[in-house]
Amino acid sequence: MKVKTTSRTWVVPAIPTNQHWLSLSNLDRVVNPTFVSVIFFYEAVLKSKAFAEIVSKLKQSLREVLVQFYPLAGRLALREDGLVDLHCNDAGVMFLEAVVDSELCDAGGRGCGGAQPVPALSGIDAARVGPGPVFLPDQVSPMPVLIIQVTQFRCKSMAIAVNWHHTVADGFSGIHFVRSWSEVASGQPLSLKPVHCRDILKPRPTPDSSLVHGYSTAILKGDELNLAAQINKKPAIAKLFNIGRVAIQKLRMVEDDTTDVFSFSTAEMISAYLWKIMVRARLDGRVSKSAETADAAAKSASTRFFMFVDGRKRLDIPAGYFGNVVCSACAQSTEADIATKSVIQIASLIRKANRSINEDYFQSLIDWVETKGFMCSKSEHVNSLGRDVAATFWIYFPLYEVDFGWGKPTFAARNAAPRQFIDGISMMPSPHGRGHMAAVLNLHGDRMERLEADPMFTSLLAQQPMVAVKRESKGENMAPVMVIFRVDLRLTEVRIDLWNIA
Repeated sequence: MKVKTTSRTWVVPAIPTNQHWLSLSNLDRVVNPTFVSVIFFYEAVLKSKAFAEIVSKLKQSLREVLVQFYPLAGRLALREDGLVDLHCNDAGVMFLEAVVDSELCDAGGRGCGGAQPVPALSGIDAARVGPGPVFLPDQVSPMPVLIIQVTQFRCKSMAIAVNWHHTVADGFSGIHFVRSWSEVASGQPLSLKPVHCRDILKPRPTPDSSLVHGYSTAILKGDELNLAAQINKKPAIAKLFNIGRVAIQKLRMVEDDTTDVFSFSTAEMISAYLWKIMVRARLDGRVSKSAETADAAAKSASTRFFMFVDGRKRLDIPAGYFGNVVCSACAQSTEADIATKSVIQIASLIRKANRSINEDYFQSLIDWVETKGFMCSKSEHVNSLGRDVAATFWIYFPLYEVDFGWGKPTFAARNAAPRQFIDGISMMPSPHGRGHMAAVLNLHGDRMERLEADPMFTSLLAQQPMVAVKRESKGENMAPVMVIFRVDLRLTEVRIDLWNIA
């Protein structure tokens, strides 16, 4: 797929903002400084409307909504003391227009059985904000915080990619903006106005960080990075699979009469199941049904499962608070234990970690950042060397309500490029509507091959792939793999806290 950028402009708020610095909260400073990317496909919309007309409408509505979401038109910049904060200066949102020499079905559009994320259409590379995946300002170049690309396909379909800097907004706030933008474009009032008062998430006079775990100020050393780089061996691939409702029911058919299986949420069960098969893929089948037969290395190797938990319901903050209100819960075990324990036992570990995140924990994390320093504080999943899993849950985000006036998207999903060194899970709503999910897995190609050959995988998850795309490689280095599963949950109960973005 060849992407050609045809226009690059800056969009500013319709009403000028009084320039000022908006101080970041400690929860803003502790997230990974990267861009959060989402993409929306609108099928055949250009058959009834000209691309120029749609772009004009998008830009005008963007100008209007930026009056309320003015921080997104600002810049992350260094103050004189070297601290990064958000300069609300109306420098503008980067708005890119592009065309591709392909049809939507070439990207896995509905006509070919189901879409998939296409990072090449995000606009991040065309924006020229750096190589990534970490994006930080310096003394010379402040960092734009919102990048939008609108791409037209040969078949008269269209993609809208939205990328916001994670330091400025988490998944909830980012989708809040996108939904609000679509409301303005379609002539609707904002369903929820943003609140810009980040100083309400402040450290206590006497900080107490005793509850914090799974966070660190450590930086990977050269030999550690070299060791992690050896993981890559094969080209990256992307595949899409269906998971039926019967498969989800089977997750609850465990051999554990002492546990109320149905007390666990579907999200907890899916998380446990995927953690287990990812570990099995790493171990290449060397761990048998008995932990006693596992090799010594597998017995001692630690593995962690990071879940990103939204704190809006745990903290007394306004519903429209715009910023980051997330932290990572961390379940930990050994690879041998995860490979041999039942799914329900693993789900118990995940539940225990998730339920440890309460108002006191969030306040303790805010205090921890204050005491440890702003620049190096982060969740330890960032330093993973290939044995951990990071899980994000967007299943309740209104991705399929983003209607700019020409209909709802036929597909919407996170759109980040595959990440190295850590296995990832992103659960999202499905284009098939209520009762379904889409699960994006991020992992390395050799592990994907072993996962697909695992009987545990084939018995519950493996269906005939609706899409199979192999990305070309310039050598023998292997980038991670992104895999989408469709999950039908109509016969199960869904109860989950809003696990947010990493």
